[in-house]
Amino acid sequence: MRLRSWFFLSLGLLLAVLTGVALNGVVQQNSGHAAAALGDTVSIVVASTDVPARTVLAAGMLTRRDYPKDLVPTGAVMSEAEAAGQTTLAMLPSGAPILRGQLVAAEGKRGASLTIDPGTVLVSFPTADPLTVGGFVTAGDRVDILATISTGVGENPKRTQTMIQNLEVQQVIGPTREQPQRPTSLTFIVDHQTALVLKYLRDSQATIDVAVRSRAEDKDASTRSVDITYLVQTFGIAR
Repeated sequence: MRLRSWFFLSLGLLLAVLTGVALNGVVQQNSGHAAAALGDTVSIVVASTDVPARTVLAAGMLTRRDYPKDLVPTGAVMSEAEAAGQTTLAMLPSGAPILRGQLVAAEGKRGASLTIDPGTVLVSFPTADPLTVGGFVTAGDRVDILATISTGVGENPKRTQTMIQNLEVQQVIGPTREQPQRPTSLTFIVDHQTALVLKYLRDSQATIDVAVRSRAEDKDASTRSVDITYLVQTFGIAR
């Protein structure tokens, strides 16, 4: 019995040693693969600071960073010479890879026209609605323009309607320390006809509010204009 016990004990120790050797080999092999993967990198050009849109890139705005080869974004710029002197179409965050699609060869020009498609115009729309003044509207939001206008007929000529829908806010312009009296306005890129509608609403002294849309909603909503008759009929207001 004692001899058999020693046999099984020795066999167990031998199996344990063999298992340890095998596991160590697997660990070493995986470590080798990981090291090889980490070493397989590519140096690409990234922004060394936040770069605003419509800015001509200078050498001091660029730096390099090593990226794993499999994670390099499509269209990444590989050399500073390829990016320097180009104009940015969008804001580049510090440390972000610079992509060819974010740049345009504009011969050193910086104007807003670089980011406007043919057939559209950049407009400024002054507004004092509570959401904008309160800071609830930011660049990138999509908004609807609601207006109450006077039709000039009847006992109660005012009507309220959703006038323009799904406008993307390009920038919010407001008072600054240097210009504390500057009015608040939103900038949009719109077609020529919409630009005229926005100007008419502003010049006609209509009462205007901005409604911020959900980012998940991109289709126009069907609405009816609202006047006193609509309110009486819809809510049963006694007259």
